[in-house]
Amino acid sequence: MNAPFSDTARIDALALGVADKASKLFTHRKLLCAEAILVAVNETFGSPLSEDQAVGMAAGLTAGLGDQGCLCGAIAGACAAIGVLCARGDHAASRAGVRLESAAVHQAFTERHKSSCCRVLTKHVKNDPSAHIAQCAGLTGYGAELAVRSVLRLRPELLDCPEAALAAEAPVCARVRWLLSLFCRKKTG
Repeated sequence: MNAPFSDTARIDALALGVADKASKLFTHRKLLCAEAILVAVNETFGSPLSEDQAVGMAAGLTAGLGDQGCLCGAIAGACAAIGVLCARGDHAASRAGVRLESAAVHQAFTERHKSSCCRVLTKHVKNDPSAHIAQCAGLTGYGAELAVRSVLRLRPELLDCPEAALAAEAPVCARVRWLLSLFCRKKTG
């Protein structure tokens, strides 16, 4: 069952807004990949975890599972976010549903990037810190986007939570303001 266009547009705006937030958390070196995703997604959907809990939960998932270069932290962080938000409380999706969405995240990520291995993904940028940061920020953003889309497939009611509305509104408002500025410029002399 497809969401109406307005819900689809809201989901897209929300997913891209959270992707941008997670990417910025990574880029500005506040958090690593999995941590940035779990914090950004958690905050977007009402913070069931404190920020310290989210960072602590994801800390061992970064840099290919504890700096080992295995599973990309963007995938691990996305899957952790799905589990935190969807496999608890009286609204809990089945654990099988969380596993299916986690598999979908892994598949989409691997199809796009041709690997899920941190070591493989970063091999060509490991000696260039700025390229490494830029690439991993992009991977982090994509992981957050996938997580948001999965969470909303399992718990569509979260699209209407106040924090999600604010997160989805910001990029749209910025675009509207920019468009208005094109048409509403004051004429000078």
